[in-house]
Amino acid sequence: MNNAERQNITERNAEAGLLARAKGGQEEAWAQLHREHYPKIWNSVNRILNNPSHSDDVTQQAFVKAWKEIGRFEGQSQFGTWLYRIAVNQSLDFVRRQRRREQWLTFFSPVKEEDAPPPPDAIEDAKSSQRLEADDLRRQIQAAMEDLSPEHRAVVQLRLIDELSLAETAEILKCRPGTVNSRLFYACEHLRRKLGKLNLQTP
Repeated sequence: MNNAERQNITERNAEAGLLARAKGGQEEAWAQLHREHYPKIWNSVNRILNNPSHSDDVTQQAFVKAWKEIGRFEGQSQFGTWLYRIAVNQSLDFVRRQRRREQWLTFFSPVKEEDAPPPPDAIEDAKSSQRLEADDLRRQIQAAMEDLSPEHRAVVQLRLIDELSLAETAEILKCRPGTVNSRLFYACEHLRRKLGKLNLQTP
């Protein structure tokens, strides 16, 4: 057994201990799990929502939901996978609520085109671009990702960026593996068209 394998076992045992204490109601154990998993969960949520402020709220809501339901976690999957499922579903639920809200606001509050405020995405893109490195390729990828639906961005995030397995991704998104593959194929074809020479291969 090499050092990396020993480290993995040590980390899994440590997390198992934290989970046991958290399920027993120890808030300090849950706080530790929160600190360890928050950055990666937030990044995944933000890839879907493309809005740091909304991502803060949705990620926190996901952890609150996970804390309330921690007693139901039986260890049939990795704890991180379980958190992913909650966070991704919270993200997609948020998107659906926003869409419904925007539809009703548009219906009840029509405005003249010249009076319309800039689209929220455009405002957020302007803010985000200031935080990104001055890298043309990264900006091109971001722009191409924004053209995808949240459902397609979720598949790209989980499969290509977080490198989850097909089975894990299907479990998190509550859809068939074939649906994951078809969404990923569509997303990659879109990215290839937008990015030209960038060669993205479907896993």
